[in-house]
Amino acid sequence: MSDTIRALAAGFPAIESSAWQGLAEKALRGAAFETLDRETIDGITRGPVFFDRPDGAHAVDAAPRDLHLPWGMRQTLVEADPEGANKAALEDLMGGVSELELRLHSKGTHGLKANEIELLDTALKGVDLSLAPVHLDSLDGQGHHAHLLLTLFARRRLDGETLEGGLGLHPVERAARQGVALDDQCRPKAIELVELSQAAFPKLKVFRLDASLAFEAGGSETQELALMAASAATYMRWMMEAGLDADTAAGLIEARLTADADIHLTIAKLRAARRLFARITQSFGATGDATRLSLHASTAARMLSARDPWTNLIRNACAGFAAAAGGADAITVRPLTEAIGRPTGFARRVARNLHILLAEESHLGAVTDPAAGSYLHESLSDGLAREAWALFQTIEAKGGLVEAFAKGWLQEDIFEVRDKRLALIEDGQTPILGVTQYVDPDPRAVETLDTWPDLDEPEGALMPMRLAADFEEAK
Repeated sequence: MSDTIRALAAGFPAIESSAWQGLAEKALRGAAFETLDRETIDGITRGPVFFDRPDGAHAVDAAPRDLHLPWGMRQTLVEADPEGANKAALEDLMGGVSELELRLHSKGTHGLKANEIELLDTALKGVDLSLAPVHLDSLDGQGHHAHLLLTLFARRRLDGETLEGGLGLHPVERAARQGVALDDQCRPKAIELVELSQAAFPKLKVFRLDASLAFEAGGSETQELALMAASAATYMRWMMEAGLDADTAAGLIEARLTADADIHLTIAKLRAARRLFARITQSFGATGDATRLSLHASTAARMLSARDPWTNLIRNACAGFAAAAGGADAITVRPLTEAIGRPTGFARRVARNLHILLAEESHLGAVTDPAAGSYLHESLSDGLAREAWALFQTIEAKGGLVEAFAKGWLQEDIFEVRDKRLALIEDGQTPILGVTQYVDPDPRAVETLDTWPDLDEPEGALMPMRLAADFEEAK
């Protein structure tokens, strides 16, 4: 039996793209071919047909995957008390999760309250931190929580040369999320943490490019990518001005982007992110593997429905597939009850099982860059990368990311896109399954441990929205 199927095509002439376009135009019976085009909310053409591969397209620089663990299966702990978080952590790790993320909140209303070393130690009791990397997602008190984690590592006498994980620092994005000015002490404190981490645990990621902030607030894919690029440039400058070389600085960065139910657009966005990061780090002098982005994709919170949470299983499955096919190094699948409150053990189990289904049943990790060569994904990746680069240049020309947030124009642009999205939903042009389309008149409730209280939202703050849930409340 032959090892290739190419012989089946032998003897047939190659078909030029113009021939395919001619057939399509004939089927339109006089209508312009452009009438078939659709656009992203950024105005980027997304098909339905592409006839040429863009000049700038290329396979992404992603590392080959381990077939047994193709991506970091990262689960977020949001339990308020350390004992509850510890129980959830051990269950998740026994159920197949390979990484933990601690969503920390000083009051415990929106995450884990672990403001002291003993509380953090309790939350991670029995967790082998040398095998299960821990990443921080601090809603407030980032510096304090980072110091606690470094202290815990030292207390447990872990091998600093091999220990992995992340401190999750993103002070610029955090200030924008809370609608406050960046504290003058944020930069020196961040650099102090860089120095402490490098001295004892050189493989830890220190900064997180939290570009998901723009997307969750209602922004576009281009705005999310541009925020990632501007954040990368900002933190690279901070570290290099503190004396780090470009390769070392680039290696201390992880980016978090969102994956939503728009599979093709998500795949293209993640591929474009790698190109942007490589270009920026190269401009600072980084070379080789240092220019390869460490990419964490989290399924989008804004797409989740509070009215009919069961439909979130479909959204998460699409988003998880897109994150895996897009080449994410680590993936977080949000529980189906994320729009309502803290998840039960059932909701967490369903979330982590999606990883196993995608990796072990769908074998999505068997190919490093499955979208390479696809005119659809190559064209979308190229279009997103170019548009995001243009917006990034605008941000830099206006003084950089700190200035863009301080003056408020970047937030206003994001809010403008958010309002456009809500208008498209209101007009029926963007249907939401279970909310505006195929609505279940008597949806079955899903249990949660408790419901999320409202967060204070200062004017101009880039607070996360729940696109589906916000529309439900507006109705």
